[in-house]
Amino acid sequence: MGGIISTFFSADTIRPILFYVGGQAKYIWGLKGNLDDLQTQKENLIAKKQDLLNKVKLAEQQPRIRRTTTVELWFKRVEEMETKVENLQKEGDQQIDRLCLGGFCSTDLISSYDFGKKVENLREKVIELKKEGEAMKEVYEGLPEGAAVEKAVDRTIVGQESILDRVWRCITDQEKNEEIIGLYGMGGIGKTTLLKQVNNKFCSEEHDFDVVIWSVVSREPNLMQIQEDIGKRIGFSTDSWERKSFEERASDITNTLKHKKFVLLLDDIWESEIDLTKLGVPLQTLDSGSRIVFTTRFEGTCGKMGAHKNRYKVFCLGDDDAWKLFEGVVGRYVLNKHPDILKLAEDMARQCHGLPLALKTVGNAMASKVYPEEWKEAIEILSESASKFEGMEKKVLSSLKFSYDSLPKDELRSCLLYCCLFPEDSEIEKNELMEYWKSEGFVDSSSGWGVLGALVRACLLEEGGDHVKMHDMIRDMALWIANEVEEEKNFLVRARVGLTAAPKIEEWEGVKRISLMENEIQSLPQIPTCPHLRTLLLNGNCIAKITESFFQSLPSLRVLNLSENDSLTQLPVGISSLVSLHHLDLSFTGVRGLPQELKALVLRMLHCGSAHRPIVEEGNVLSDDAESLMKEIHCLEHLNLITLPQWRTCTWARPGCSPV
Repeated sequence: MGGIISTFFSADTIRPILFYVGGQAKYIWGLKGNLDDLQTQKENLIAKKQDLLNKVKLAEQQPRIRRTTTVELWFKRVEEMETKVENLQKEGDQQIDRLCLGGFCSTDLISSYDFGKKVENLREKVIELKKEGEAMKEVYEGLPEGAAVEKAVDRTIVGQESILDRVWRCITDQEKNEEIIGLYGMGGIGKTTLLKQVNNKFCSEEHDFDVVIWSVVSREPNLMQIQEDIGKRIGFSTDSWERKSFEERASDITNTLKHKKFVLLLDDIWESEIDLTKLGVPLQTLDSGSRIVFTTRFEGTCGKMGAHKNRYKVFCLGDDDAWKLFEGVVGRYVLNKHPDILKLAEDMARQCHGLPLALKTVGNAMASKVYPEEWKEAIEILSESASKFEGMEKKVLSSLKFSYDSLPKDELRSCLLYCCLFPEDSEIEKNELMEYWKSEGFVDSSSGWGVLGALVRACLLEEGGDHVKMHDMIRDMALWIANEVEEEKNFLVRARVGLTAAPKIEEWEGVKRISLMENEIQSLPQIPTCPHLRTLLLNGNCIAKITESFFQSLPSLRVLNLSENDSLTQLPVGISSLVSLHHLDLSFTGVRGLPQELKALVLRMLHCGSAHRPIVEEGNVLSDDAESLMKEIHCLEHLNLITLPQWRTCTWARPGCSPV
């Protein structure tokens, strides 16, 4: 047909005919131009895709960021469009060859018309798809927070598979009325590790819970902190919420959790019952499938907390599992160093009575012992020490004390015992701890980090970035050594236990170190006689007044911490009686000046300053004039370090005290 038209009609004749046919003819005479434009539009589309892809990939390098479903679908459609265009372009040369009469006609009108129409339609779709990409504002989004936040666990975990499976089935079986679940057993047996594994299963297994909440309770429960842990997991983490009263926060927690299916994991509940309703936990929602799981050392606590049917005892490891754990900690290098060591190591593992904490602690102590004689001596020491105590608890302490006794230097042992002055579960700042050690004379200016590293490597302290922590069993062991094993009572520790008054003076007598930090003590009216007292930690209280003669009979005191007592505005002149004082911390108190009598002291460290600027007062060592300040501080001839922070947020809030 096209050949007949080409024979009988000239180009001038065919042109008006084609225009008469209308716009449809453009699919033929505009074919070449449309193909070229299709290529251009495809390239523009690919360029836009690459721009968005680069933007998305850059964003995805940040944690908890992913591309939106919309942009992911758009990328897929672009790839499909690229394929369609390329397939169509493959026919382009053949169709161009069919054109005649200067491109206004074709040797196959129907084929060229259909092809030209496809080209035009596809070109318009490419343009439209590119416009969609240009209009896309949000191409990535933050990942929604998972139901649980994963907890770090030890690399080697053995012997807990069976109980973990039973507890998990108890939590997730919605047909059974298993609302409150208690895990109990002696200290150091792995209850916390087990609870962490339960928590982490919510990160990897399918479940229908909305939120999983973790909180550490400890021996002296801090209900405000438990509320904060719950609040942070359900969206209450602002400063304004944290400033609310206990009752207001409890109401917020109740109103939120009653609409959620939650799991509350409470670690390390002691004998004190925790009133969950008072905290704001809506127990009525347990009937709808929510769960509470806790760990404790005491079976009786299970009953107090309502775990009447669902309580699981965490047992010591059997011999096989205990050996697997001990072997993993000591390492094959040492075990293969001498033929006799393997048998000796198996005997030593049995001396740990299957307690995971003891196995890890003793295993670390032996990880560098390559002579059989060292192992024989260690087994003898461990056996003799364990035989002195009745019951498993004391066997645990003696196992832990073996690691303490294995420390090569007295300074290491002294530094370790010093850590038990801090409250349970405290994050102890490394620099602060080492400055205490220096002032006590345990270490010099260059050996603090070495001591700290040795204690961390011995698993007696736990590494935590700029701080260390002391496991509660290790702390119990340290207090036991300091107050029962040593010939004299050395420590008086009542840290963070809710005291409103200092212990009776009779309890101070003969003590070398006292920690009453983070309580609610308001005054020190009595006069102690403590000739051997070297450290007194009173920070984090509500002390407003110290009796004038309080310091007169503390001649050996080297460390005095009165920081974060914001109601304390002045020191008694009698502070000059502290002739041995090396470390004085007055930071974040209301003290604006130091008595002139302070000149007589041999301070090597002075911490002062707060949110309130010091003011000039007659008779003070400290003033707000920089030049005068330096001249006056110069009189403290032995001072090596002074810090004058102006602003700081306290990390611990004392109920009933004004915030610092």
